[in-house]
Amino acid sequence: MSDVNGFLEGVVKAAVMELRANPVPIHTFAFYHDHESNAVSVCADTKASSLKVVHQSNQWSMKHFAQHVQSGSWEDACLFQANVGRSLSLGDFALVNVARTILPVGTTAEQSFYLAMARAVIAHQQDVLSLAPDPEDVVFCCSSADSEVGLVWSALPNAEPGASPNVGPTKPFPNSGVAEGPPSVS
Repeated sequence: MSDVNGFLEGVVKAAVMELRANPVPIHTFAFYHDHESNAVSVCADTKASSLKVVHQSNQWSMKHFAQHVQSGSWEDACLFQANVGRSLSLGDFALVNVARTILPVGTTAEQSFYLAMARAVIAHQQDVLSLAPDPEDVVFCCSSADSEVGLVWSALPNAEPGASPNVGPTKPFPNSGVAEGPPSVS
């Protein structure tokens, strides 16, 4: 697996170098596995591009949403809710297939492969954040076995540049009975 880790980190590093040479204001950074062609690449989006796609998508969805609400179809209305965030439609990103590279022969895309993709991005998150006008707004994502966007996260604190981070405990903490989660918005 260490060969795969090095390979994936190399692809992310090459993508960052390309993005540095031809800068765009990064808003979303995605490490994509193209299952059909057995390749990986980076897709990068800007805030302006993302907002444009969200606006277009919402215009289309709201026509259907309104029809289903009017006709009384709860289930169908639920299928056409507004996107209240950003676009994660990689094909619509401002840049696609950056540093596209075919996987080495014999590479198996299983859960550990997708976790290695996430670790490769995390290892270079500071480089990516340096390309963003608003680093606190950057979202990272990578593919999974079932989806072009399987994991989504914001910048992790204390991630060391160029190092595969230890991103959490290897075994669960004992249940303390205290529920944790994001602070509620009131």
